[in-house]
Amino acid sequence: MAAGHCDLSIFHPEDPWTLGVELEVRLIDAESMKPANRSPYLFEHLPEELRPHVHKELLQSMIEIVTPVCRSAEEAADFVMNALHTLTRIGEPEGIRLAALATHPFERKEDNLRFEDPRYEAFAQELQIVLKNFLISGLHIHVAMPNEESAIRAYNASIQYLPIFLALSANSPFHLGEDTGLQSYRSKIFERLPRAGIPEYFGSYREYCSLMDQLYATGTIESAKDVWWDVRIHQGFGTVELRVCDAFYDRDRLRLIALFYQALLHHITQFPVGRIYQQISKQNKWNAVRHGMEGDFIDGDSVLPLRQKAHDLIDQIESSGSFEALEASAEVPALHDLVERRSIARKLRQIYTESGNFHKVIEEELIH
Repeated sequence: MAAGHCDLSIFHPEDPWTLGVELEVRLIDAESMKPANRSPYLFEHLPEELRPHVHKELLQSMIEIVTPVCRSAEEAADFVMNALHTLTRIGEPEGIRLAALATHPFERKEDNLRFEDPRYEAFAQELQIVLKNFLISGLHIHVAMPNEESAIRAYNASIQYLPIFLALSANSPFHLGEDTGLQSYRSKIFERLPRAGIPEYFGSYREYCSLMDQLYATGTIESAKDVWWDVRIHQGFGTVELRVCDAFYDRDRLRLIALFYQALLHHITQFPVGRIYQQISKQNKWNAVRHGMEGDFIDGDSVLPLRQKAHDLIDQIESSGSFEALEASAEVPALHDLVERRSIARKLRQIYTESGNFHKVIEEELIH
């Protein structure tokens, strides 16, 4: 075991590239369409096999579904959808509906109750109004890494490609009864936290660990879970964890985004990863937040459509043999189709434009 928080035994040299998915889901009152602070009811009635995989969150109107370690994106997506359907069956008789809303269109902070928990109370004392308005849901994807060198390479590369995964998952155009004009307003809310957003590049895993040691030593964090970057190396699981995505419930989109990220990390660990300026990363992320796949991507001294960058990346991953290594070559056409597909945010915006009714928007997001 290495010193401090740089334990190299966390990695998976014998069994890399497995997946885990975490999806935050909102509970909705079937009549009012406001948040339903009823997660204690769901926890009380969970079947035994789901208890390790459904976790409480800050709000009583939210739950998190956590898959077991999965061999494929297909397996992870199936687990998430089966859990959603089970929870829906439990909640429906009580008027509790589930919706993978990255932001609720018209809720207020007063609509929600927090769990009484020492960790959450400490956050509330420190973050004040920032936490009170932290009413968002996301999707996290873990990929197991073989060693520390591949982990830091995958982490650094992920920073460059965050806009692609954000654009593919964008699902938060509304907030506080208003059209934000953005594809993913959740991303901007998340960035208000002191240890969130785009992280910095590191020259080595040891350098990454050095920062973590400093955060622990100064009492800034008590756990690796207190670092909320858009991507991080999870030092409990030995994974690189993508955290930039909005929550959504579309099974096919979930399966393909998870596969895309898994294949990207398999691919990118075969090549050196160059550093790009953080301002370029921030601008590219903003372009995805604002415009989704219709945004631009700064690539060196050139600018190209983000959609084209995504297509090019899929082609590069295919050429390197990573899809084949993951036994997913047949999915390449579906990934290209996903890049061309209209975002969830644009679909929801059209529903609201045509109906003028946020209830219709939420109905589109309910789990059936």
